[in-house]
Amino acid sequence: MKIFIPEKVHYMPPKKIYLARTGAVYSKVLNDEKLMEVANSIYLKGLQIAKPVVYWNIYDKSSLRSDMIPSKYHAYKIFLIFVSTLGREVDEEIENLSKISTLQATLLDSWGSEALESLNDNFEKFFKKEHKAELTMRFSPGYGDLDLTVNKDYVKLLGIEDKIRVLDSGLMIPRKTTTCIAAIIE
Repeated sequence: MKIFIPEKVHYMPPKKIYLARTGAVYSKVLNDEKLMEVANSIYLKGLQIAKPVVYWNIYDKSSLRSDMIPSKYHAYKIFLIFVSTLGREVDEEIENLSKISTLQATLLDSWGSEALESLNDNFEKFFKKEHKAELTMRFSPGYGDLDLTVNKDYVKLLGIEDKIRVLDSGLMIPRKTTTCIAAIIE
């Protein structure tokens, strides 16, 4: 298992996208000084408390069960599997904020989702550059024919059960965690 520790720039979501995830109309938020102040404060709080990391490795098809690979990728031979997380601190702060401000908790939850997406995008760019490789689109358990419970298999495969807890349902703790598979195009 290998580890990628990102710089803040690698998980900073575009503010417009972060606010859109909350259901807000960006042009209206820009005109609401108080709301923009709260949104900016939560954005900075997310950057301050997140402890992002990506655990990853490359696997030959023969080392994976067929149900761990999306059927549309069965023709490929080599796969990148990675687990990215923002850490437990974001979950804890969302929980703390939910006791005092639904708005702030919702904003931080949205920031976390978009920060995780930015982290995944930037990790892929890093991987492609470092390995001079092309990848298929990443695919996560819970989509298509890849069952959500495959999260547990990926976490176990990477040997990070002490860092990421996977419930029997396939949901993960910390919540701001994703598992992904992409085929490496030869």
